Amino acid sequence: MAKTRSTKAKLPSGGRESRSGSPRSGEGGGAAGGAPRIPLWIPATLFVVLTLWLFRAFVFSDQMLYGGDTLSLGYVARAFYAKALKSGIFPLWNPHILGGTPFIEALSGGDSLYPPSALLLLIMTPYRALGWKLVLHIMAAGFFMFGWTRRIGVSRAAALVAGIGYMLSPMLVSFVHPGHDGKLFVMSLAPLLFWAVEGHFVKPGPKSFAAIGLVVGLVLFTTHFQMAYFLFGAVGMYALFRTVQTARGAGATGNEQGEADAVSASRTRPIAPALTRFGLFLLASVAGAAVAGVQFIPAANYVTHYSRRIQTTRQAAGETGRAWSSSWSSHPEEAMSLLIPDFSGNNAGGAPWAENTYWGRNFTRDNLPISGVLLLVLASVAFVGGARRGLKWFLTGLGTIALLFSQGTHTPVWGLFYALVPGIRLFRAPDMVMFLFVFSAATLAALGVDRIFRASAENDDEGWTRVLRVLAVFAGFLALLVLLVSSGVLQSMWTTVVYKDITPDKLQTLGSLQPFIVRSALVSALLAFGVWALSWAVRRAFLAPTALV
Repeated sequence: MAKTRSTKAKLPSGGRESRSGSPRSGEGGGAAGGAPRIPLWIPATLFVVLTLWLFRAFVFSDQMLYGGDTLSLGYVARAFYAKALKSGIFPLWNPHILGGTPFIEALSGGDSLYPPSALLLLIMTPYRALGWKLVLHIMAAGFFMFGWTRRIGVSRAAALVAGIGYMLSPMLVSFVHPGHDGKLFVMSLAPLLFWAVEGHFVKPGPKSFAAIGLVVGLVLFTTHFQMAYFLFGAVGMYALFRTVQTARGAGATGNEQGEADAVSASRTRPIAPALTRFGLFLLASVAGAAVAGVQFIPAANYVTHYSRRIQTTRQAAGETGRAWSSSWSSHPEEAMSLLIPDFSGNNAGGAPWAENTYWGRNFTRDNLPISGVLLLVLASVAFVGGARRGLKWFLTGLGTIALLFSQGTHTPVWGLFYALVPGIRLFRAPDMVMFLFVFSAATLAALGVDRIFRASAENDDEGWTRVLRVLAVFAGFLALLVLLVSSGVLQSMWTTVVYKDITPDKLQTLGSLQPFIVRSALVSALLAFGVWALSWAVRRAFLAPTALV
């Protein structure tokens, strides 16, 4: 019975993926056989509906979307800018901030030159525009992640899972509460830039060149240069990875079969095409930076010569400088929150577990730099055989570096970057880089979903055994955490070994958070067990792969 159902699932999927242009196998492998039919309108509808439902209290009202920085400065700056624009004036000076500051150079208007933000300010009242730009970018993140994962060859079903997982990831959505719009914009645009770069290495040409330049310019216009710095570094590493792949004649990580000529050329003269594509990638990136030069160059000059922050940074030397740059990093407590989301508590309010329950080492915490447990569960399956080993290891390396860097002085990784990489000394809050961890986890989750579909389609007993074993081990580990936190053993070990200098008031806060930590661990374990149970049901032909999606 299982074999008959699997065979039926495979044939239409193979035809569908062929028509959509994604490959079926190989290191540049494509969508797994057995992936259920997903009409294109379903992902688009879900991305829109889920976003509107999440923000329904704002969308279906005339109210303002709360944001900490929005109330303290964002609204004043944008309202001033909107009023000037509607009067036919572009402001060069903002008299309302610190007694007066340059509008462009000092970034007084924030993302004022970022096209989506400027357009919304022109067509809406400022307080509504500030909320809608966040809502629309969360929605866009789903579309961009869907496009990126389709570009590397996964099925529509797997890309749908990755898109929803990324757009609803705690890190992206929780940027709304502090009003960190620039961070949210860059995280939303990250898969779009990877998508454009992958398209360039698959089929270089004017369109791919323009796409890279356009997205690079958009990222710079968000004016969150630290997040842009991290993103450009990651994309640069990916371009080097794809250059090596091309030079070795490995083809793309997932692209149309119609690129045979390019692959053939890379096999006969492997190094020249690879270097040419990398050179064009660099040129397109510089062109994109030039497009945003009207924003970036004056701001860079102001920050390096006139900003109070740069003077403070220059005066800080030795341990003082390291302490400043590593401030607002994540800590081991936040790392544990990847598996038990409520573990470190939160001060965002709105729910009992987030009412002044943060007991970590930062001054406060009102966002969650984590990916969500389900993405990690599905990502673990990606390594149960299958194609695209190179891409999987690249994403694993990228996510691991991001996680270790985010921990600041708790690991040597941040210290190496601080000592060796130019620009790191100008930044603080290393945990911003965690969006690259979320991006890597979502992409690996898509590959993991397709690995499950492949095992189903091929009636692969050995593959199924390995898939179910990995899922069972993950669920079992989370179940063990439930036992440890419910008994208080984990918290006791944590405060005696990991966080030995915890203060009495933080210890008291941890005690009051106990029931929420237990609940959070239990939910994580149940979600992981649910993935195992649904996969087992598909294996036994009690459910179709569509139900798993």
